[in-house]
Amino acid sequence: MAVTYLLEDQEKDVTVAYFSLLADKITFNPEEKAVWNRLNRNIPNPKRRRNYPALKIGRLAVNENYVGEGIGTFVLDSIKYAFTTVKRLGCRFLTVDALKSATHFYEKNGFLFFTEQDKHDETRLMFFDLKNFV
Repeated sequence: MAVTYLLEDQEKDVTVAYFSLLADKITFNPEEKAVWNRLNRNIPNPKRRRNYPALKIGRLAVNENYVGEGIGTFVLDSIKYAFTTVKRLGCRFLTVDALKSATHFYEKNGFLFFTEQDKHDETRLMFFDLKNFV
């Protein structure tokens, strides 16, 4: 189940952006040891697991009239802020199944690819380590 949030311009009575959030998890894939080692790098050995809870961004869209104004980055920064300081949720990672056309946007906002195996797919699995959000 996902929860969807709207960002509204009340003066113009228009939806500027929307995004959905849902529970997710990151699971160890033996074929991707390099990625897993990178994820575990800052986690003490006794606390390392084969699965980590995560928060998935299910949808993120900006009204075409507001594209290029930094709204998408504002939404991502707001999610990062909320889940690192305000709402102490027990997760460390944000995940997203990014459309191929949106991967540059997510990379620009600090997301990394889980694997290169999906580089020819229509969507790419990406993650952001909330511990890196300052």
